Amino acid sequence: MARLKPAGTTTFIALLMSSTAALADVTPEQVWESWQKQYSAYGFTVTPGAVERDGDVLTISNLVLTNETTTEVGTDKVVSKTVMNVPTILLEDLGDGTVKGSIDGEITGTNDTTDPTGKSDTAKIKVNKTDASVVISGTPEEMSYLVDAPSVSASVEAQPATPGGKPALLGMTLTGLSGTQAMSSVGGQGIKADLKATGMSLTMTGTDPEDATTINANVEMKDLAIKADSMMPEGADAAKLGDAIAKGMHTNSDISYGTLTYSMDSDTKQGPVNVSGSAESGHAIIALSRDAVRYAATGTKTKLDIQTAEFPLPMSATIDQGEIDFAMPLAATPEPQPFTGKVSLVGLSLSDQIWKVIDPTAKLAHGPATLIVDLTGTGKAMIDLFSLAAAASPVPPVQIDSLNVNQLQLTAAGAELTGNGALTFDNSMGMPMPLGAVDLKLAGANKLMDGLVAMGVMPQDQVMFAKMMMGMYAVPAGDDLFTSKIEFKEGGQILANGQPIK
Repeated sequence: MARLKPAGTTTFIALLMSSTAALADVTPEQVWESWQKQYSAYGFTVTPGAVERDGDVLTISNLVLTNETTTEVGTDKVVSKTVMNVPTILLEDLGDGTVKGSIDGEITGTNDTTDPTGKSDTAKIKVNKTDASVVISGTPEEMSYLVDAPSVSASVEAQPATPGGKPALLGMTLTGLSGTQAMSSVGGQGIKADLKATGMSLTMTGTDPEDATTINANVEMKDLAIKADSMMPEGADAAKLGDAIAKGMHTNSDISYGTLTYSMDSDTKQGPVNVSGSAESGHAIIALSRDAVRYAATGTKTKLDIQTAEFPLPMSATIDQGEIDFAMPLAATPEPQPFTGKVSLVGLSLSDQIWKVIDPTAKLAHGPATLIVDLTGTGKAMIDLFSLAAAASPVPPVQIDSLNVNQLQLTAAGAELTGNGALTFDNSMGMPMPLGAVDLKLAGANKLMDGLVAMGVMPQDQVMFAKMMMGMYAVPAGDDLFTSKIEFKEGGQILANGQPIK
């Protein structure tokens, strides 16, 4: 039995995405020197077996890259050691101030992770980019790469912890990878990338050692575009992320893709499970620096199909547009900084098979559902959130100063709740006290509750109580339409349409 460990998969993805662009400069010797500095900056010890010049070609043979990190979780420590073996690197002087770099042979390696109890897990790593090459130009301090990689593949195989167990396997292949990268050694190790790939495939197989559940998954993506800008400052240790961020480490990635398809087959104790789906396109932004962190992702026309032993008929759902956007400050500052929190699911439609299970007598409206929560505001970290002190804090050391409810919408089963508003917070008394108002509108609630009663899902007495509460705290504004203004006053008083509720 085996599971894939985060440390092993992280190393595997980093090696794959680096393609052949870990090589750069204007002479083979300068390329080799720069290459060593780049990997050293990210925590690798670089040990070549031999470095030999023959005519225009510098050959680095039997290269060993070693990285060992210790992650502390409270008083526990997890130690991870990765060793990679590169058979041959060829750096050819093209005679015009540029160098062609390539790798001959398959890169192999291992990742050993030891948990606080002393138990170790081992993963085998393979990377193949023999057909890939890069042409390097520029200066020793500022180097440019022209990447050409018809196919780059990698795999991580987690070895079983018990005899006779099955290994877990994660594989990734990039096809048609091309574009440019720029490497800078000024003030640290900086990387700027503008790459495209015609396709990417991910595969995963494995067995859960606890309940013998097996899984076989596959993801296919087309037309990838990757833009990235990162910097590891001089003196920063990539293994100590908080310290590296404090010293100025930053990264900003912008990734988009076209068609996506995926499938997963699993055998469980309850029976087989089959999941598949697709999306027309997607986009993601990941940014991290001393100032702030941001993760944003969108997906268009996504579809999910599920079939299980409990529900042998295939069930499906579609979403016209999905979005998540989360951003917040990380560094302690005297003045409040902006933050964002948004979740959006627009046009969520369920298949007839699902509605037959949920509402077999069609008592509810079966139109598409929508959920939108769009918040912005200002706040500040009381101490640097990437510091050890923040990690040890029993509560998040942050303060919210203002909150804007730009849009609130929940549409489902014929009912719709919408709202917006703005609040400020008085933090002078320790407990933040909100000041401001939120306007709410509710349509179709009575019809929805009556439908739930007809289905036998909601008791009549609970419906009567809910309608009584709406009468107390909401104002009728039309046929099955109610509005409410929730106000937050000084002293902690809360009013609903002018009536105190606290």
